[in-house]
Amino acid sequence: MKPPHLRDKQVLAFKHVMECGTVSGAARRMLIAQPGVTRLLKQLEHDLGFHLFERVRGRLVPTPEARLFHREVERVWTGIEHLRDTARRIRDREVGGLRISAMPLLGMTFLPDVLAEFAPAHPDTRIELATFRSAQVIEDVITQRSDLGFAIVADNDDRMDSERFRLDSLCLLPNRHPLTARERIRAEDLQDQALICFEPQDPLRLALDRLLDEKGVQPCRYLEVSLALQAARLVAKGFGIAILDPLSAKAFGENTLTLRPFEPNLGEDFALLTPRDQPLSRLARDFIAAFRQGFDQATSSSPAAG
Repeated sequence: MKPPHLRDKQVLAFKHVMECGTVSGAARRMLIAQPGVTRLLKQLEHDLGFHLFERVRGRLVPTPEARLFHREVERVWTGIEHLRDTARRIRDREVGGLRISAMPLLGMTFLPDVLAEFAPAHPDTRIELATFRSAQVIEDVITQRSDLGFAIVADNDDRMDSERFRLDSLCLLPNRHPLTARERIRAEDLQDQALICFEPQDPLRLALDRLLDEKGVQPCRYLEVSLALQAARLVAKGFGIAILDPLSAKAFGENTLTLRPFEPNLGEDFALLTPRDQPLSRLARDFIAAFRQGFDQATSSSPAAG
């Protein structure tokens, strides 16, 4: 025997009659005439091969078979409604997850600000932000442990797609430092200054060391730190001056220190990384758009952009 051929409208009519107890109530719910509901029920009974209702003193009474069938209809209908709701939430970006790995330069300064703007529009979405050195970020993206990564990348890697961004360099000064009188700070101005800088292997530190060697400039002392926020805090406390990127400088607060463009520009590139041949979710694409917008706003208003 062939399995019954069920039509959605027939099953819906049956469901409404079971819930309302009358054909007229089901007709009102379905916005059709009562004869239309009766016809759908008869078609469903024919397709099922058993009776669903009997008339007892003018009332429709479900048969035992109808009650068994209704339990399954409710179970399946609940599942369908759940699927519809899930599809809607996926469409509206309310579900899913996003894992982002970032080097400290972005993970501890700029990206939290982007997420603070982005996350409220996605209240049911799990978003993770992990901060690692660039080598670990790259590994996370390649192995797809992260959906997105932000890292300094020396060469292109055919296992990842990358979009490059440029960060200019700024000189951070204590508010009352004599060099704040200058519109721009040059390498020669660092002579005999207390310089707060990154560890020797850092790309910005390497570029700064090369520049100072070329110019014959000798700061009076070096104070080495691991993180940009450490450098900015020490500058604000008057321990010296630092060459940093605008995102780190602004994260600390421009009211507590003075920012000046630094020449020549020692800016460095970082990359937005995504797994190669792996389609991005709508959530990831939305976050990338929010990041680009925030980055453009932050860097266009930087003193280095003026």
